[in-house]
Order: sequence, then C-alpha cells, then structure tokens
Amino acid sequence: MKFSYEFKKQTQENFILYKCGEICARIDILGGSLLRVAVFRDGEDVLPTFCINPESADLGFLGRDRLSVSGFSAENANPETNGESDSFTLKCGIKVTVDRHNFLLKYEKNGKILFCDRAPLAYNFGGEFGSGMLHYVSREREERIYGLGDKCGSLNKSGNSYRIETTDSMGYNAETTDPLYKHVPFFICENSVGAYGIFYDTSDTSYFDFGKEINNYYEPFKYFKTRDNALVYYVMFGTPLEIVKQFSHICGKQMLPPRKSFDYCASTMAYTDAPDSENQMNLFLEKLNECDLNCTGFYLSSGYTSIGKQRYVFNWNTEKFPNPKQFIERFQGAGVDLIPNIKPAFLCDHPMYSEIAEKGLFVKNSDGTPFVTEFWDGLGSYLDFTNPDAREFWIKNVEDKLLNLGIKATWNDNNEFDIKDENAVACGFGHPVNAARIRPVLTYLMVYSSYLAQIKKQPNLRPFLSTRSGNIGVRRYAQTWSGDNSTDWNSLKFCHYIGLTMSLSGFYFYGHDLGGFSGEMPSRELLLRWLQLGLFEPRFTIHSWNSDGSATMPWSYPDILPCVKEIFAQRKELVPYLYNCAYRAVEFNEPINSPVFLYYNTYSRESDAFLAGRNILVFPVLDEGKNEITVQLPKGNDWYYDGKIFEGGTSVEAQISAFGKMKYFVKCGCVIPYNKAIGRSNDENLVLTVYPVKSGAFTDTFFFDDGKTFDYLKNDCVSLNMTVECDEKTVTVYYENAGNTPFEPQITLAEGDKRILHIKTGEKNG
Repeated sequence: MKFSYEFKKQTQENFILYKCGEICARIDILGGSLLRVAVFRDGEDVLPTFCINPESADLGFLGRDRLSVSGFSAENANPETNGESDSFTLKCGIKVTVDRHNFLLKYEKNGKILFCDRAPLAYNFGGEFGSGMLHYVSREREERIYGLGDKCGSLNKSGNSYRIETTDSMGYNAETTDPLYKHVPFFICENSVGAYGIFYDTSDTSYFDFGKEINNYYEPFKYFKTRDNALVYYVMFGTPLEIVKQFSHICGKQMLPPRKSFDYCASTMAYTDAPDSENQMNLFLEKLNECDLNCTGFYLSSGYTSIGKQRYVFNWNTEKFPNPKQFIERFQGAGVDLIPNIKPAFLCDHPMYSEIAEKGLFVKNSDGTPFVTEFWDGLGSYLDFTNPDAREFWIKNVEDKLLNLGIKATWNDNNEFDIKDENAVACGFGHPVNAARIRPVLTYLMVYSSYLAQIKKQPNLRPFLSTRSGNIGVRRYAQTWSGDNSTDWNSLKFCHYIGLTMSLSGFYFYGHDLGGFSGEMPSRELLLRWLQLGLFEPRFTIHSWNSDGSATMPWSYPDILPCVKEIFAQRKELVPYLYNCAYRAVEFNEPINSPVFLYYNTYSRESDAFLAGRNILVFPVLDEGKNEITVQLPKGNDWYYDGKIFEGGTSVEAQISAFGKMKYFVKCGCVIPYNKAIGRSNDENLVLTVYPVKSGAFTDTFFFDDGKTFDYLKNDCVSLNMTVECDEKTVTVYYENAGNTPFEPQITLAEGDKRILHIKTGEKNG
C-alpha cells in the first residue's frame, strides 16, 4: 500500500537490514560518528563508487562496490527494540532510532532531535513523489547549510535549491549561476542542536532543495533527489571542522602537489590564440626578467592545438610552434614548467577522429555509432574512459604528444562530459551503462588516466594535474579552480565564497582565475584586490580571455607594477607556509583555507574573513573604493598585526590599501616559515618567525622536503617539532628534527617583539 510500508528487521553480522517486499534498507555503522544508509531493490545493479576510498587504495578503473565496508571500522549495532522501532547509540553519543513503519530515521543529541526523516514518508518507495530516488529530512527555519562543491552565492545555502550536475559555464555570474563544474552532493548542516553532514554517493544528475519549496501538509523540510536507481548516503556527526575532516578522510588521501605549484603560474588565452604564439610566449619570458617577477609555471591554453579557429587535442600547431620540444626546453630553462590544456572530446573533423571511431573508443549511440554533441563551437565526440582501449589511447597520446617532449604536468579542461541523451552508451563496468548517469565518473577516469601517464613517465616525481570538473574523487590526483569567472567586482566577492565552499566540500587545493577570466580588462584596483585574495590560496594564477583580445598580466598597468611586485614578493615569501599547510591537508585532512567559524565556533558566519592554515587570519577587501575596514578578532587567541598584539574578541580599525602589500593578522602562539629570497631566483632562504604568546608555552611543527619527489614518504625530509616557552623577558625555542634531512633553522622573533630569544636543540628538558 502506498504511503504505508511495514519493514522487518533481518539479523545480519555486520549491518542492519530492513526489508519490505523487494525494498531493502540497510544501515552500516562505519565509525564512532559515521553511518551509511542504503535504499535499493533486490536484484537491481548498483553502480560502483569512485568517491569513497577510506583505505586510500588504488581504485583502478572499476571503482569500489558502493556497499563495501573495506577500510571502515564497521560495527554491529545490536539495536534495542521497543514496539515498532529500534534504536542504538553511536560512540559519539548520537542516538539513532529506526521506525520500522516506513523506515523513518531519527537522530538525537543530548535528548534533542538533531534531525530526522520527514514523516509520514521520507523515501520514494512506490512512486509517491514521482520518479527517481528522494530523501526528505527535517529543516529548522534558521539552520545553516554549507557545501555542495563550487556553488555560487553566499556561503550559507539554506533556503535555496541547486542542481548537482556539471556544465561548461563560461563567464558565469558568481552570485546566481547554477550549476557550475563540480558534482558534489555533500552538505553540512548547523542548527540549534548541533551539526551533521550528509554525502549522497551517486554520479547521477541530482537536485537539492534546502527550503525553497514549502508544503502545507508537512513540517519544514529539505530534500535530495537523484535519477539513480539506488540511494546510498553517509551521515557524519561532530563540529563542522570534524565533519569536513571526516568527509575528506572517507574520500581518500590527496596527493601532495609539487612545491613549485604554489608559486605564481601564469596563463592567458590571448598568447596561444595569437598567430605569432611562440613569439608572444617568448616575450612573456623577457617581461618576467625585465620586471624581476617570480614565476614557476604557465598554463598553456588550447590555442597551441588549433587548426583555424578550432582546437584539436594532441595536435601541435607547427605554424605557431615549429619545434615544440625546443619551445618547452626554453621555458624549462627559464624555470617555468608548461602545463598544457587537454580536452576529452574530439571534433568530427579532428585528424584522428576516424581512427578513434573505427576502434570504437567514443561514447556511442545505442546503434554503436559515435555519440555526437556540441563541443567548442562545433560537433564532436567524447572519449569513453570506461573503455580500456580508450584509456590506453589517451595515456599513449599524453605520453607521445606531451610528456616525451619534456612536459611534466597536465591541465585537464572542458571535461564536464556534456552528455544528457539517455541513448548515449558507455562501456561501463562489466556491462554497458547510460553515459549520462556517469558523467563525473568519466571526468574522474580522464584525470586518473592523465595521472597514470605522468607517473609512468617519471615514477618518483609527484605529478601535477589540474582539472576544472569532476566528482570529489578527483581531489586525490588534481588541483582545481572556480572556472571561467568574470572580470567584475561581483565575481571577486562571490568567487571568494565559492572558494571557501569548495574547501568546506573537501576541495582543499583550489584557486581562481585572478583578475577574472571573461569580460573587460579588470581595473587597476580590481586586479590588485584579486591578487591580494589569491595570495593565501593554493593556486595563484592570473588567467584571462578578455573581450578586447588583451591579456591580463602582472604588468598590464605599468603604473601599478611596483604594487604588483610587492604582492608577488609576499606570495613567494608565503610559499613555505602554504606548503606546510598543504602537507597538513594531506596528512591530517585539515583545510588549507577555511571560514573563521570552523575553528572559532562563536565567530560570525557572515564575515568575509578567513583563515589561511590555522595561523594566518585574512580580512579581504572585496568592494570597490574601500580601504578602511572594521575587524572583529576571534576570541580565544591574541593576534599580531603591524608589529603590535591585539586581544582576541576586540574590534580593530584596519587600513588595507589595494595598492601594495596585503596586511594580515597572525595568531599568537605559532611559528610561520617564510622564504626571504627575492625576485626571479628560485633560491630559498627559509626563516622561521616565532609569534609568541605573552606568557606560557605552545608547540608547532614545520615540514619541508625536496618539493618534487615521493622521498618524504621515506622520511627524507625536514620534520621539525618545536616547543616555545614565553615569559615577560624571554622566548625560548626547543626544536628537534624527526626527519632524515639535516636542517639548521634560522629562527627569529616577530617584528615588534623585544624579548630575548633563546634557541635550543633537542626536546625540551632533553
């Protein structure tokens, strides 16, 4: 009977299973604050996952069983039965109650309902809510929602609705456009009782409503809908920080990027679109030297593959670049690694198209012919990365056309796999599957294939990859960014929120096209404010496709070049700190950038302030013509600023000009590593600066290695443990290097601190 389903509990060794006819509802307890719920029908095929990987094992090309418990601390709940319901309590203290009538779940914290499934029916068991799989849960009117990947608008998503789907949204409005490039059905909810996170493990097009819809017949609700034939979701409990770290952990370990990737990496469409591309690129190197600006990479836009006005992946335009190998070597000799753009679709007039089609390597129509769709102002077909032969084709061409010429990195772009036709077929994972159901998986497999090509070529070098699109699984291999944003102030403000939203969604290695990608050349003030924001983000890249054909570059406005140089010098100075934060992100699942409330729970959720790592507090200026801002400092720590100490919880009037260095606050009780080398030189002059507390002791760590190999995994690195004792007159630093790489640290006190500094090797009292 619709709207009325009586489930019966079946005893299982490691999970709880409820059944009502063909409908199965399974609960797995996977840790002290983590459980998984799966709703599916007997006999139906459940596609694998490429998102969940708590073991950080190589998932290969077949993924992982979506109901696997491998790598989790799975427990038997032994629920207590009381009438028509069962209940059990997680180690974190959350009580879970299962109403067997309609399989309704309720989660209680300290005797209060944290959230619950919507009564009388929360799931679409019999088509009561139309087609697809749905999940309705309770909603507090003032609750806050964070996450969903690269979503536009403010940080709090409550009250809005979103489509979970990937699209090429060039020149998007950062306040209103939806969807963008990522497929991440994960959110964190904060309400009056506590916080929880939910990740819906699906690759299908999906939809969230966080209170936009209301219905007189129900209490306030929010819901998730997907075209998937199974509903598999993970529920996490704790503080928002604990939930972010837990989600990051279950999605698998990230790869530590090369240290060079944290310095300025340039790009523009204008240079490779120009008929004299190589000359434009050579002039770029000359300008770097002339301006004495540090640069370690250049994202090579797809114009290098052009025939006419179109782009043809793996095709070098030898009219623009007569000798690609020499061109690449010239840039490497200047210390700049090229990061070439590669795309997963081949236009129908691509020189290799017929060969690929004959081998059956494309996503196909139901009759076996190549599926053709719009791509880059033409028609083309996507490579089917679920096909082993297609993957080998891709790996071979990445190697032959790029890596063998000296390329060391790849820019995986335009990889949203814009396939919505239900007749488009991919090889799948044992049997064919509708390609529209696995679009983010195709992106993941593209990135993974590029990674394999790079690791095969240079096994001990950490590969560097960038991807615009993907599911959460791509974070294991690649950096990402907020895509083709616009060159206006609105984009600056809301891209800042998009960046923090990505960070809250597990994409720790992110950035933006600084200055904006699409539109008019940014004004002087706007360009400088973009650079000041980007200073503290993992990706520091100016990239543009300006409407007048110009290229946004550090020297676009000669009169503000001294200001740009100051900001670039700051970035170079901060790279050791950001790299240290990156190591902690990889090893401890800590976000590199985060809203302040993630560490200071009482801090305003509406503030634009953010933390870079744990120790640097940034108040970006996101409005035109504004220089003076009122800063509210987080309680619980004191803060250094301009050589003075300010008490946490107080307000400070700060002057932050666009025209020069970006001012920021540093937490008292930390050690910040800086690179004091200047200019184009790749030299490193590491100085550890101590920001002491007024009185007491604290600890900190510092990681450093060769910045490019996997040798740090064998402890061939610097791993400094520091204890700092402070009183009114002295600051004493005890340090010990647990790594195999010898290191004699230069240690200094923060500017303005007049105490006497003592430095002692070995553990304190050792």
